[in-house]
Amino acid sequence: MVVTRRSVCALVFAMACDFGCSSTWPQVMDPSDIAGLREGSPRIRRVVDIGSPHIGKAGPLQPASDGNVTVGEQLLIEGSGFGKQPTVLIGGRPAELRWRTDGGGVIVQVPAGVPTGAQPLVVEAGGKRAEATVTLQRLAVILDGQHGRLQALRVSGGGGQPPAVEAFGKPVPVAGARGFAMSSDGAAAYVLVSRGERESVLVVDLTAAGGPSVRDERPLAYRAVAILAAASAPSLVIVGESELALWDVSEANRPTPWPAVALPSETRGATLFALDPTGKLLAAGFATTNEVALLDVRPGRSEVVLQEVARTVVLPLARQPLLHSLRFSMEGDLLWALSGEGRDASGQQATQLVAVSVGEKEPGGSKRTLGLGKPIEVRDAGPPLALSVARSRPVVSGATIRAVPERSLLVFATAPRSEGSRPQPGALFRVGGGGILKTVISGTQLFPSVDLSPDAGLAVAAEQPQSGPLTVTVADTEIKSTASLSFGSATADSAKSVGSPVSLWVQP
Repeated sequence: MVVTRRSVCALVFAMACDFGCSSTWPQVMDPSDIAGLREGSPRIRRVVDIGSPHIGKAGPLQPASDGNVTVGEQLLIEGSGFGKQPTVLIGGRPAELRWRTDGGGVIVQVPAGVPTGAQPLVVEAGGKRAEATVTLQRLAVILDGQHGRLQALRVSGGGGQPPAVEAFGKPVPVAGARGFAMSSDGAAAYVLVSRGERESVLVVDLTAAGGPSVRDERPLAYRAVAILAAASAPSLVIVGESELALWDVSEANRPTPWPAVALPSETRGATLFALDPTGKLLAAGFATTNEVALLDVRPGRSEVVLQEVARTVVLPLARQPLLHSLRFSMEGDLLWALSGEGRDASGQQATQLVAVSVGEKEPGGSKRTLGLGKPIEVRDAGPPLALSVARSRPVVSGATIRAVPERSLLVFATAPRSEGSRPQPGALFRVGGGGILKTVISGTQLFPSVDLSPDAGLAVAAEQPQSGPLTVTVADTEIKSTASLSFGSATADSAKSVGSPVSLWVQP
């Protein structure tokens, strides 16, 4: 066979064109050019995940695509007939339109609360619609403080499907980690690390190609004790011993910090914290006195303004420190308080939950009222360990063909107790309507951290067995069906991990 030089050149040119066409990305449009787009019948040509690229202005798009579509990630939707202001729905939820691209394409963000698996993606314009299918996944992220690593896991199931969990990407080294929070859109995690006298926050991109990776490191000028993210607003709060910093995380992987401000003197000394879904109210708990104070946290013209607006004793009859954990409800009108004796106590005081109602502002003022609900006592349980409240309301996907059962939006964990006359196993409880408790998981292991899927159909718990590696268990909160994944090597010195931070969050 004889191949001429011309034919070789033609072949190389054709291959180059094919490769270039399949790998090139459109330009981001200038907003002023959108007016020139025409209406038509929408048609979807392709849908591609692009990670979380920073797009500050019109120009080349620099995505990081790996074919895995996660909550909080941006999608490029290319096609025709999308018009000037199309509506995009993913899994039945509206997706925020971020940018337009040459040729009339759109860039949107996968919204919080979407169901996982194959879901419809709909573009509506001019009264007409086009539909494609995308496969979505939700990540759980666990901090293993003993080994200084952050690991992402794919979690799925619930609603009639068996729970499943598997590792996603490689562990992210986070030596000196003392806690972490997740942005309200699920696109980033913020890890508080301490390295000698130096403290900082690692910004971890959860949408990066191939798995989470550190995007940035931001030094802190003060000693931090807690890091918290709002559930439904782009706000991050970093609480120090005597200072507080508020970060705007509207672009999750590029936070914009406000200058740190001094905490009110009467609020210093708090050891427990919770941030309301809007990021405007900070609950500070004092374990020694069983008190809770509410602080109004608002940006002013040049600085953040802090003001204590309410205070109450959650356990007015208690004569010893019992307050353990605080979490706001998804509506922000309740503050849940989990209390009980420590693991070394005799077990005379029952573990209990108290719902603290948060009143509206007084007319013409800033003060609020706090009301105590009737405690839910859990006498057949060990000491309190962890508390979690779902961060969004359940929604029925457009692909769902059956009614979603009523689900509890609150779970908490207790530790095993072997001492005393009434030994108790460790347990993960679900709180149902009317304060009815249901055991989801029980055993001899510890549950140092737990979180819920958006519809509360899955509870994802970190488990520390008496001996062996850290494990993550995904449990259906309606039926006793679980799936577990252990990571790290089995070790006989698991007791050393008791004082190490273990924290787990599920993408919203």
